[in-house]
Amino acid sequence: MDPILDGLNAAQRTAVTSPADVLQILAPPGSGKTKTLTSRVAYFLSYHQYEPWNILCLTFTVKSSREMKERIAKLLGNGLETKLILGTFHSVCRRYLVTYGHLIGLRKGFGIADSGDSLSIIKRIIKRLNLNIKPDAARSRISSSKAQGIDYEELALEATKKKKVDQQEFVRVYEAYETQLASSNLLDYDDLLLRCVDLLRQYPTCVSNIEAVLIDEFQDTNVVQFDLMRLFASKQKRITTVGDPDQSIYGWRSAEIKNLKRMQKQYPDTLVVHLEDNYRSSGAILLAALEVIQQDESRPSKTLLPTHCPGTSPVLRNLPSAAIEALWTVSEIKRCFGMTGKLLDYSDFAILLRSAALSRHIESAMGKSGIPYRMVGGQRFFDRTEIKILLDYLRSISQTDNNDALARIINTPPRKIGDLTIKALLEEAEAKRVTLWRLLRDAVQGHSIPTTKISQPAEQGLGNLINIILTAQMKMQEADSSFSPQRLLEYTIKRLDFKSYLEKKYTEDHEHRWANVEELLAQASDCSPRLATDPNEPNQNEDEALPNIEGLAQRAQGRSEEALSEFLANVALSSDLRDDDEEEDEEEGPKKKVTISTIHAAKGLEWPVVFIPAVYEGSIPHSRAEDTDEERRLLYVAMTRAQALLYMSCPTKNSQSEETTLSPFLSEKVTPYLSNKGPSFTHGTIQDMSQILRRACPTEQELGERYGKVDNAEDDLWLTNEGMDLDDVVSKWDKWDGAGSTGSYQHIIKRRKISGDEPKPTSAGTSAKGFKTVTSSTYTSVTMQNTSSFSINKSSGGFISAASHLQHVGLQKNEKDVQDNRKAPQSKASSAKTGKRQEAQGSLMSYWARSYSDSRHAKSKPTPAPIRQSRDETFDKSSKLYNSTFEPPSDAQTNLPLHALSPSLRSNSTGVISTARPAPHIRAPMLPIPQSLASHKLLPNPSTTRPQFNPTDSPRRKSDYVFLSSSPPKAEEEADTTIPPLTPKTSEQQEKSTSAQAAVMYHDSQPAATQHSDSRPAVTFHTTSVARLQAAGTVHKKTLGVRRSVNGWSSRVGQGFSVPGRAAYGP
Repeated sequence: MDPILDGLNAAQRTAVTSPADVLQILAPPGSGKTKTLTSRVAYFLSYHQYEPWNILCLTFTVKSSREMKERIAKLLGNGLETKLILGTFHSVCRRYLVTYGHLIGLRKGFGIADSGDSLSIIKRIIKRLNLNIKPDAARSRISSSKAQGIDYEELALEATKKKKVDQQEFVRVYEAYETQLASSNLLDYDDLLLRCVDLLRQYPTCVSNIEAVLIDEFQDTNVVQFDLMRLFASKQKRITTVGDPDQSIYGWRSAEIKNLKRMQKQYPDTLVVHLEDNYRSSGAILLAALEVIQQDESRPSKTLLPTHCPGTSPVLRNLPSAAIEALWTVSEIKRCFGMTGKLLDYSDFAILLRSAALSRHIESAMGKSGIPYRMVGGQRFFDRTEIKILLDYLRSISQTDNNDALARIINTPPRKIGDLTIKALLEEAEAKRVTLWRLLRDAVQGHSIPTTKISQPAEQGLGNLINIILTAQMKMQEADSSFSPQRLLEYTIKRLDFKSYLEKKYTEDHEHRWANVEELLAQASDCSPRLATDPNEPNQNEDEALPNIEGLAQRAQGRSEEALSEFLANVALSSDLRDDDEEEDEEEGPKKKVTISTIHAAKGLEWPVVFIPAVYEGSIPHSRAEDTDEERRLLYVAMTRAQALLYMSCPTKNSQSEETTLSPFLSEKVTPYLSNKGPSFTHGTIQDMSQILRRACPTEQELGERYGKVDNAEDDLWLTNEGMDLDDVVSKWDKWDGAGSTGSYQHIIKRRKISGDEPKPTSAGTSAKGFKTVTSSTYTSVTMQNTSSFSINKSSGGFISAASHLQHVGLQKNEKDVQDNRKAPQSKASSAKTGKRQEAQGSLMSYWARSYSDSRHAKSKPTPAPIRQSRDETFDKSSKLYNSTFEPPSDAQTNLPLHALSPSLRSNSTGVISTARPAPHIRAPMLPIPQSLASHKLLPNPSTTRPQFNPTDSPRRKSDYVFLSSSPPKAEEEADTTIPPLTPKTSEQQEKSTSAQAAVMYHDSQPAATQHSDSRPAVTFHTTSVARLQAAGTVHKKTLGVRRSVNGWSSRVGQGFSVPGRAAYGP
C-alpha cells in the first residue's frame, strides 16, 4: 500500500501523479484540495527525489501552513517537513529579505510595521501637512497602489497631468509615509512583497535552487504575488497551483481572479485538472449553492458532485424584523441542539455575517438566552493592552529607530511625562530628521538639549527607560550568552515591576491580564530551543534558514538578535485570534461556543450547521460593493461552509427599520430548492445528519435527555407570512392581543399556550422557561388565545359569520310588530315552565356538543380593558354599517324560542342575557398551523348550519331528529291505545293533504305564501293533532299560520338559511 496515493479519488490521483510541469488544479469547496496539494509535495519528495529545501510551498494563512506541515509529517515523517521552504507569502519573502536584503540596500535588523503603526504614521503626516484626506482612506489607497506595483513617483506624474487636488494630497501623504518608514527602518506588509520582487529581479540566483513551486488559494493572489510566482519558478518553471474561481472574494484586497487565465496564457502547456467530488456538504445544500453561482455566466463551466445523501433542504426564512430574526436564530439553535440528542454541540453552529455591524441583535439575543458564543475577527491576542506594552519594549530594544513603539512606552508605566510632551518630542524629532530614540538618548546623556521642555521628574523617568533598553541590548550582544526572547521578557518584566503595575492599573481583572503575560512568556520560550549551542555551528534554525547559494553571501546575524527578530516578525504576521474568556469545564474541557464570524474570516472553514442572516439587497450584495459577481461568490462561499443544515433568513425590515428586498442572488430559480421554515427532526433527518457528519447516530435515551428541555419541537414560533409585510403581521395579531399601535411583537413571537404548564412572564420579559421576549412584560389573556372554549357545531361543517349575525339582529327588529302579535299568556306560561329542565331534555350547550354541567358551572371572566375597548369600537362601526343599534332584548325576544334568537341574545337558564363563556377544556398542545391556512382570513359567509327545504325531494322516512324548540318527551309515559298508530300515507293521501293545507293557509285577500319557510315544525315522539288529521285525510281548521309538512328533516337538506319574516309567522 502506498500511503501517499491511498485514499485519493481518480481526479486527485491524476493531479498528484501528473508529469506536467505546470499544473492548475481547480478545486471547489470540500473537494480535498489541501490533501491533494500535500500529497503532491510528498510525491515530489518520494518519487522524484527532490530535496525538501528545494521545494517552495506558499499559502495565505499561518493556519494553512501549519496544517500542510502536519499532513506532510504524517505522510513521510523523518522531519522532512521542517526543511521545506513553507509559509505564507509574507513570511517567505521576509526570510529572503533577511538573508539577502543587504544586496538591495536594506539595513540590518529592519522591523515590520503592522496596521496600527502604519495608521499612526499616516495620522501624524496628515496633521503635520494640514491635509483634508482621511487616514483610513489614505492607508487603503497606499496598500492598493503597492499591491498593483505602483509607487508614489508614478502617481505624482498622473497627478500633475490631471491636476486633481485630492490626488496631489494623496501623493504627498504617500511620499511622506515612505520616507518615514525608511527613516524608522520599517517595512509594511506590502513592502515585504515589493522588496522581494526587487531582490529576485536583480538577483535571480537567490532562487536558482528551487525545483518546484506550489501555491494554495491561487485565486486570491494579486499582481505582485503573481510576479513572485514567476520569479520563484524562473529556473525550472515547475508550478502547481490549487484554486477555485468561484471562491475569489478578496477583490477589496486587490486579489485578481484573472490570474487563473493569465497563468494559462503565460504557460501555454498548463494542464487543468478538475476536482468535482464534494466531501463536505449534503446534496441539497450543494444543489442550492450551484444554482446561486451558476448565475454568473462568465465563470468557467464546472460541476460539483455530492458524495453524501441529499439531506435536508436549506431554509430561507422570512421574518418581520432584524430583532425577531435574531430571536429566531437563537430559537433554531436551541431546537437543533435539543432535538438531535448528543449529535451536535454549540461549537457545531456558526453564524456568518456579511459585515460585523450585523452582529448587534444576534449578540444581544445570544447573551439573553445564555448560549455561549465567540466572535471571530475580534481582538488579536497580541493586540491586548498588557501584551502590546511588552511587545513595544521588545521592539524598542530590537529596533530603536521605531518611533511609534518607543512613543507608546515613554510613559508606561507612568514616568511623569504627559501626552503633550510626547507629541512635542515626536514633532521635534521629525523636524530635525532624527529618530526619537536618538533625541531622547542624547538629551538624557547630556549630548544635546531638546527644544521641548522636560521637567526634572520626567527627565529621571526618561533616564530609567533609556537604561532598561541599553542594558537589554548589551545582554543580547554578549558573545558567550544566548539571550532568548523569553529571558529578555523576564528581564523587562522584572525591571518594570509589571505585575504591580497591572494590579494598580487594572484592579478588577489584573489576574486575567497577568495570565496573558504568562502565556506570552510561554510563546517566547518556543524560540529558545532554536538557538545554536555551539558558536562554531552554523545556523540551526531550520524553519528560517535558506540553502546556501554559490556566489551569494548571506547576511550574518547574532543568534540572540536573530531569535528576537524572528519572534517579533511572527507576532506581526500572526493572524490568530483568541477569545477574551477561555472558559473551561472541569469535565468536558474547553467550553463549546457558537461561532459568530464574517464570511471573509470563515473562508476555508466548515461547520455542521450554518446560519446566514440578512440575505437582502444592501447586505448581500453590499450597498457599497462595486463587483456584484464577487458578492455572489461571497454568498456561495457562505453556503458551502455548511455540512448538514443551512439556514438563511431575510427580515422584512432591517435594523434601521427600512424595508428590505430579498437578495437577487436568491432568484426564482433558487427558491424551489429552499424551504420556508426549519426542518422537522424526524428519525430519518437525524440519521442523514449523522451520516453526513460521520458521527454515531444518537440513541433514543440520548434524544430523550435533551428533548425534555426543548421549548418547541417545530419551527412554528413565527409565521412564515409569505407575501405579507410587517404592518400586516402586526395588525393581524393586534386584533386579538390588544397591542394596538404599540408595535409590540410579544404575541407575534409565540402563540400562547393555554395548558396548565404555561410559562408565566416575569418583569424582565422572560418566561419561566427562559425564553426572552422583545418588549412588554405584561400579559393579558384574550379571546383568541382560548380557542379551546369556542362553541363548535359538530353536526355540520358550516358556521354563522359576524355579518350574518348582525343582519339577523337587524331584520328581527324590523319585524317587531310580528313578534308583538305572538305575545300571549300561554307563551309566558310556557316560558315560566322552562325554569327547570325536564328529564331527558337536551340543552343549548348539548346542541353545540358541549356538556350541560360545564356550562352551568362556568364563571364569567372580566374582559380586559384593552380588549373591551377594541371590541366596543369594532362593534359600533359594524352597527352603523348595518343601520342597526344593539339593544337589550325585549320581553318578546325573551319569550321567543331559543333557536329564533340570535346567539348574542340567547338567555341562560335564569332568563338573564349572559356573555359568560364556559371554562376552557383541558386539551392537548396545539398542532402547528398548516402552511395553507397560515395567512387565511375570515370572510363573511352567508352559509349557516340550518339546512334548506327542497320541495322537489321525494318523501322519505320520518326523521328521528329532536329539534330544540320541541316539547320534551315524557318519561315512561304509557301509550294511548285509543289513538290509532301513525301509518305512512300513500301518495294519493299525501297529495290531498298538501292541497288542503295550501287552501286554508292564508286569507283570500292576502298574497300567496312562499313555497317554503326556514321555520320548522316540532318533530317529537308524541302524537299531535295535526298528525291525527293527516292520518284521517281531512282538515277541519286552519293552522297557526305556518305551512306544515311531515316530510321530515331530510326534505330540507340543501336549503339555505333565511331570516324568518312576516310570511313565516302569519298575521
